[in-house]
Amino acid sequence: MPQQHNKKQTFLQGAIILLVANMMVKVIGALFKIPLQWMLGDEGMGIFSVAYQFYTAMFVISTAGVPVALSKMVSESAALGRNKEIRAIIRISGLVFITLGAICSAFLFFGANWIGDVIQNPSAVLPMKAVAPSVFFVACISVVRGYYQGKSNMMPTAMSQFIEAIGKLFLGLGFAAVGMYRGFPVEVCTALAILGITIGEAVAALGIWGYYLRDPARHARSTTNQSRTTGQLIHSLLWLVIPITLTNSVTSLTTLVDTTMVVSRLQSVGFNLEQANELFGMYNTKAFTMYNLPQTLIAALAISIVPAIAGAITQGNRELTAKNLGSAMRIAMLIALPAGTGYFVLAKPILSMLFRGEMDIAAACLRVLCFAIPFVALVSLTNAVLQAAGKVRVPVVTMLIGGVIKVLVNYTLVGMPQVNIYGAPFGTLVCYAFIAITNLVILRQQIRLPGLDKLFFRPMAACIGMGAGAYLTYRVTSGILGNSIGVILSICVAGVLYLVLLLALQALEKDDILMMPKGEKLVRLLRLR
Repeated sequence: MPQQHNKKQTFLQGAIILLVANMMVKVIGALFKIPLQWMLGDEGMGIFSVAYQFYTAMFVISTAGVPVALSKMVSESAALGRNKEIRAIIRISGLVFITLGAICSAFLFFGANWIGDVIQNPSAVLPMKAVAPSVFFVACISVVRGYYQGKSNMMPTAMSQFIEAIGKLFLGLGFAAVGMYRGFPVEVCTALAILGITIGEAVAALGIWGYYLRDPARHARSTTNQSRTTGQLIHSLLWLVIPITLTNSVTSLTTLVDTTMVVSRLQSVGFNLEQANELFGMYNTKAFTMYNLPQTLIAALAISIVPAIAGAITQGNRELTAKNLGSAMRIAMLIALPAGTGYFVLAKPILSMLFRGEMDIAAACLRVLCFAIPFVALVSLTNAVLQAAGKVRVPVVTMLIGGVIKVLVNYTLVGMPQVNIYGAPFGTLVCYAFIAITNLVILRQQIRLPGLDKLFFRPMAACIGMGAGAYLTYRVTSGILGNSIGVILSICVAGVLYLVLLLALQALEKDDILMMPKGEKLVRLLRLR
């Protein structure tokens, strides 16, 4: 057992562990959200989304910056052999951020009625109360996740994510099904579904803390007597957490503003509350859920690259810093570009396979969002690298400006009767395009960036061929075998075509593959030089 805890992972191996875990979590999430949408309909999912966004805002305020900040501090202390200092960091973090999580949980629970009045959406009050305790449990989880991420051990994070997802799937769907069977109102059924999420978070918190407390590696002796004082550690921790939290808060709070603004602006141009919730449900549950899928995978790279970049910078190794960044950016584009292409080509067929109800509105929104996917991927990575490099204020400023742009675009476009809900994805696209480009310009002054050829041009050429193959396959097969079989066959053909074209265009880097588990075997199998 100790060997498992102490095993060192490269940042790409850790990223792959999280990628696999995130893929499993997203599959489980789809198994939760798709039947839930069938049960609750677009109106119920609109209410679900509103409540969940307020939970996300409280979570971000209390603990979103904790894992990244802790992973950076733990990685730096571990590189210097200061294991006693690491234990002090965990104690301080637990005291401060678990307490803050409890306060935010209490605010969301007891302030739900007031929030419902402010956003003119009383249907979301009970679901907000049901999800409120989750903020506290996620705070407990975040402290331990940050410790293990700093140790480049991504397995505890992956396992806790899996437990959260399983709880949501079985308990959330089960509770919602009971509510529907008993004929409860839609907001009560939505609250029951969200209660499953809360219980899943509680179980995950108990599991990850049990793992940490049984880990003998946390008692490892320091190789040096040097250690920072408690005051210095608190200063360093807050100096990292506050800017990172502000960066994440901008995204969450603009999304929250988006949530409240879209529903209220739709009402201002003639839609009633039920219609506004329904339109928002189409956009958020269908289009935005699919748009977020590749981003959750790319987030694993951002999580894993922080200790790798921080360790390389601490050692003054600029070549390793650039190499790690280049690998992460190339792999991110290898995920983001085909995802965006696939959504653009097969938006309506994919949504029709997964959800019920009207699809034209959600498909049109998804086609706009697909152009934002590469930009969001770059934002995740560049924010993480800038934070690891000590430029913690830069992402705050760029995200804040991007957030203001998003709010202005949303307010203007959604408030136009002829545009209405279609304005929301345009706001997202403009926001993240600005942030990504600005971050890259600033980052280029600090770290050597990878060339555009293998980062963008070659993968994009492969995506064009892949997209054409997927479209033709769907057109030929869907009329004979039906929509769902046509989509599945098209995705399979697209995946094979994409890999073949990547190899033909020499778009894969040998060094990137070598950093993966079984990398040497993969290089030989793919015949990379």
